[in-house]
Amino acid sequence: MSLINEKFSVALGSGGARGLAHIGVLTTLKKYGLDIKAISGTSMGAVIGAFFAADKIEEAEEYYRGMKVSDVIFNFDPIFPKSGLINGKKVMQMLRDVIGDIYVFDTKIPFYPVATDLDSGEPVVLQDCKLWEAIRASISIPGLFKPFKIKNRYYIDGGITNPVPVDVLKKRHKDTKTIAVNLNLKPTDYKRAWIKETDNETGFLLSKFPKLQKLAQNIGINVKSKKAKDPNILHVLNRTFHIVQYELAWRSLEFDRPDYLLTPNLNDVVFIEFHKADKSIGEGERVAREFIEKFKKG
Repeated sequence: MSLINEKFSVALGSGGARGLAHIGVLTTLKKYGLDIKAISGTSMGAVIGAFFAADKIEEAEEYYRGMKVSDVIFNFDPIFPKSGLINGKKVMQMLRDVIGDIYVFDTKIPFYPVATDLDSGEPVVLQDCKLWEAIRASISIPGLFKPFKIKNRYYIDGGITNPVPVDVLKKRHKDTKTIAVNLNLKPTDYKRAWIKETDNETGFLLSKFPKLQKLAQNIGINVKSKKAKDPNILHVLNRTFHIVQYELAWRSLEFDRPDYLLTPNLNDVVFIEFHKADKSIGEGERVAREFIEKFKKG
């Protein structure tokens, strides 16, 4: 079966740092000549989808492959927690530096970033706003990032309501074959036991931020303890998101079945580990190559 004669649209799912696998998927599909007509994305899928839709995926790959632990720390700008622990300004600055202040409808190919309206609880495809605004809204993980306001509406992470937005493409691009990239594994598939995961995540984030560390201690999190008996707030948020997104993703994929489903396996990458870009991107490349080989065989 010829790849050249097919038209594709790609739905990119949420997954924090695991979402860097989307770079590997998209660059590999592009390398093999697939004609990608549209992109939809939620959370980190919206970030990478924005770069691809704006024809800046190579710049995104270079940036993320060059990230060190210190860069990850720099990009997280903690605030006093009124509605989230992280402001998100530094995260968005890189996107604006590379893509500029273009609007969502000005991308090279149609792009559909999904966020969740905080008031109505419904998924929203953002179009009539700047691209960086739509992405900032889509990545607003509850409890971690502040909700983002666009035209008097507050938005949170799109993964809350639509972690793999296949339906968005099926409604708008019926003449394409849909490829979904789902990063939501079963909660039991993640390798880290909760105590080890708590040590890694808490130590990584909180030890680098004196203000956040003090806040953690004030609410009862002992950052230095290696013998925690109970899961802390970051583990609870991370784990809850795993559970919710897994259930939503697979149920939505059963209802709005894509033509093709890619599932990168990054069960040992925590949502903040952007410094592991080589691993995440490489896994995306692997599943995309496997898909292409199977596709060729018909």
